[in-house]
Amino acid sequence: MRRTPMKLAGAAGLAALVALTLGSGPRRGDTDLRVCADPYNLPFSNDRGEGFENKIAQLVASDLNAAVINYWWPERRGFLRNTILGGFCDVLINVPVGFDPVATTKPYYRSTYYLVYRADRGLTLRSLDDTLLKHLKIGVNMIGYDYTQTPPAHALSARGILGLVGFGNFLNADPHADHPQDIIEAVAKDSINVAVVWGPKAGYWVKRQSVALTLVPLPDSDVVSGLPFAFSMAMGVRHRDKELKAQLDSVIDRRRSDILGILRDYNVPMLELHSAAPHAVPAPAARDSLLVSDSIYQGWKWWHVYCFRCHGEDAMNPILPTAPDLRWVLSAAGQAFPRDSFEYTAWNGRPEKGMPAWKVLLDTSAIKEIYLYAKARSDGWLKPGRPHRESDLKKSQ
Repeated sequence: MRRTPMKLAGAAGLAALVALTLGSGPRRGDTDLRVCADPYNLPFSNDRGEGFENKIAQLVASDLNAAVINYWWPERRGFLRNTILGGFCDVLINVPVGFDPVATTKPYYRSTYYLVYRADRGLTLRSLDDTLLKHLKIGVNMIGYDYTQTPPAHALSARGILGLVGFGNFLNADPHADHPQDIIEAVAKDSINVAVVWGPKAGYWVKRQSVALTLVPLPDSDVVSGLPFAFSMAMGVRHRDKELKAQLDSVIDRRRSDILGILRDYNVPMLELHSAAPHAVPAPAARDSLLVSDSIYQGWKWWHVYCFRCHGEDAMNPILPTAPDLRWVLSAAGQAFPRDSFEYTAWNGRPEKGMPAWKVLLDTSAIKEIYLYAKARSDGWLKPGRPHRESDLKKSQ
């Protein structure tokens, strides 16, 4: 059965449809907490109110003496545009801190990605550097409308581990569609040997399998790819909704123990929250400062065909006054611009600032490679100049 993406509780439904016709979302009532939620994505949310986002939303609304009104839309292409940015709802319950399209509250939990495998198969995997991974069938979730890979999937690719089994994100209850639990059930059924799964999803679905599964946390970040694995999670509102953000911050402070209790009920594995932004991934002491993966090398080439004209050679000293220094934009000490936001901006451009939409000339792979190059320059381990590839070095040995 196909789910209708726009379901509004109560009388807000008609208001939303009228507002959509007029080109803007309905206004929030003083006693409404309008929550943007996916109707079929446990353990996060569903239209039966069974996810931990649903429970946290109810807790927040109760504290504010408000009523929850859910606006349902699947978390895929157009989610932000058709929910919070379109004015149809006001709060995202679960987003990474610093997620640029919205203003984020104080974090209320932190988690990471996990290796998941059957406990009875004799595996002792402890990191992505285990050479056994090159001989196993590995499953990963594909996130985003263009099947963007998760950070661990990119990290595996950077290690030369390819041929990953992708699990889609077009979720609904149809037996032939994608389901949130598919990747964990594939491990339990021996369809794949290992899965790499975001902590909340892993913890929840592992607990519901009939066979014992092992969970191994990945570190906060990855030296090889330069990507984060762990994220502090918060609530999100529109940047202009400062009063609502302040109210949510207060609720998080007052009800933190209750929120954590909900997360524990869903078997969400949690890390200690960082009091400050995480530091950039340190470079190994003996690292060649110009030795890079093929992806970063290709990103350097794309950069010096297209990006340098505005942002400067070697990603430094921008030429146009409207072009930011992307080393600062991507650094934890600067703007900490998220990867997805970087790629979205490069793909669609910022016409109001004179930035073209590069989707006219580049595909998504090229834009991802540009990001990897810019991030390496931002993290500081890649120095200015023409880099050389690890693959070329191996060929010469």
